[in-house]
Amino acid sequence: MLTRRGFILWGAAVVLSGLLFACTALVARAAEGNPGDTDPIFTKVYAYVNTADSQVPVYATPADAISNTAPVREMAGYEWVTIITTTQVNTTTLAQIGANEWVHADRLVLYRPSQFQGRAFDDQTPAPDQPIAWVLRDFQPALEPDGDANPDAPIYKRYDVVTIYEKALAGDTLWYRIGDNQWCRQQSLAVVSPRSAPDGVGVSDHLHGKWISINLYEQTIAAYEGEKLVYASLVSSGLPQWETVKGLFQIGIKSKSQPMYNAAGDPDLGQYHLEDVPYNMFFYTDYALHGAYWHDGFGYPHSRGCVNLSLHDAKWFYTWAQPTGPYNYVQASAKNPGTWVWVH
Repeated sequence: MLTRRGFILWGAAVVLSGLLFACTALVARAAEGNPGDTDPIFTKVYAYVNTADSQVPVYATPADAISNTAPVREMAGYEWVTIITTTQVNTTTLAQIGANEWVHADRLVLYRPSQFQGRAFDDQTPAPDQPIAWVLRDFQPALEPDGDANPDAPIYKRYDVVTIYEKALAGDTLWYRIGDNQWCRQQSLAVVSPRSAPDGVGVSDHLHGKWISINLYEQTIAAYEGEKLVYASLVSSGLPQWETVKGLFQIGIKSKSQPMYNAAGDPDLGQYHLEDVPYNMFFYTDYALHGAYWHDGFGYPHSRGCVNLSLHDAKWFYTWAQPTGPYNYVQASAKNPGTWVWVH
C-alpha cells in the first residue's frame, strides 16, 4: 500500500555530555508542560541508544561499567530506554536503565516526547458540524484552488486546527477551503469527518455506546459515544511494509506500561526494543493503540503495525476506553467488554 504522503520524522533529540544535568532539566520541562498531572509517564526521561557503530554493553553495577567487565547483555538495533538515575564516577557518567542495568551515558541520546494533543468535545466545547483537520506542514493558503498565494492570509503551522468549509478539484488535486479566499491542498491536512458507526458495532449498557474510528488514509482517530464525537486527533499507523490490520475489532487487553520488542525474532520486523511503552490497548493479536514517546511524526505512518498516539492522546483514550480496571493489566470480559475499534 502506498500512502498519499511520504514519511517524515520530527524530533527533539539531543546528544548531551552533561547527562546528569540534562535529565534533571528534562524532568522539570516535562512537569512544566503538564501542570497538575502527576502521572509518572509524563516525567520519565527517555533516551535513544546509540548503536550505530557498535553494540552497547549493559553492566550489572557501576563498578563493572567503569572497568568494562562482565556485561550482562548487549544492545543493538533500534533501542529506546528510560533513565532511572545517573551517577558520576571520576569523569565518567553512568546511567541506570533498569534493575541492575547500567550503561555509559555517552551512548544515550536524550529525547523529549511530543507535546501534541488532540481535541476533546463536550457541552462546553461542542463537536463541529463540519470536518476539521490538523495542519501537517506549514503553508500559506491560496486565493483559489491552484491559485496564487493569498498575501493577507496567515501562515498555518504544523498541528494547527482548521475547519473545512468547501472542497474543489483543480486537475487531479483536491483542494479545501478553510476560510474566506483561503484554499489549501489536501496533502497539507489530516481530516476528521463526523460519521456514523459501522455495521456490526453493538451498543450495550456495558459499553455506553463507545467506539473508535481510525482512518488510515487520513492518519486520524476519533472517539464516539453513539453518534456523538467526543475526541479527535492524529495517529501514526504502520508503514507500507508493516501495514496496520483493517477491520472491526474490540479492545481485548489494556496495560498501562510494558516493553515492546521483536519477541518472535521475525527478520521482517528487524531488531527493536522499546522500554516502558505507555497506555497500551490491544485490539487484534499484537496490534495495539499505544503512546509513542520516540517520535513526533503524528499524521504520518511510522510504526511496525501498531497505532501510535502522542502520550497525551494515549492517556485520554486509555482512561476513556474499556475494559476498565484499577491495575496495570486488565482483560475484557462479558461484564467488562472492550470498546469497539474500527480501522479503515
